[in-house]
Amino acid sequence: MRAGRRAGAEPLVTTSLRLRSGLRAYLEDLAERSQRSVSDVAEQLLEEAIRTRECPGIYFADEPAGRTAKIMGTGLGVWEVMRDYVAAGEREERLREIFPQLTPVQVGAARNYFLRYRDEIQRRIDENTALTPEGVVARYPGLVRLAG
Repeated sequence: MRAGRRAGAEPLVTTSLRLRSGLRAYLEDLAERSQRSVSDVAEQLLEEAIRTRECPGIYFADEPAGRTAKIMGTGLGVWEVMRDYVAAGEREERLREIFPQLTPVQVGAARNYFLRYRDEIQRRIDENTALTPEGVVARYPGLVRLAG
């Protein structure tokens, strides 16, 4: 989600905003609790607001791996549904078979987000695919012991 922090990202520009004092205090509180700058928190909130406006039916939530785009009314991450969409050859009818509980609007919201932010979603799919038992042991030696 944090496209502004990846290598080769857009340069940052200084922007001055006038905010209500209560909103500024709220941003400062969020920044303090997350141990980030007010600027980083405001940037994240603005980016998420723009994305939810561009992609109705999507919201953002904290997960152990960080903020993630979710499909409204499901609790499912966009990456979870799009992983199966990609595996099914990007055939929407196959996706409806895999996730019969999703409405056409929910599928459309996930697909819309995926089409706009394909690289981000593909990166999340790849990260989760790499979380095999062997991959976890290699990444976190001593944390997990596989039963044999």
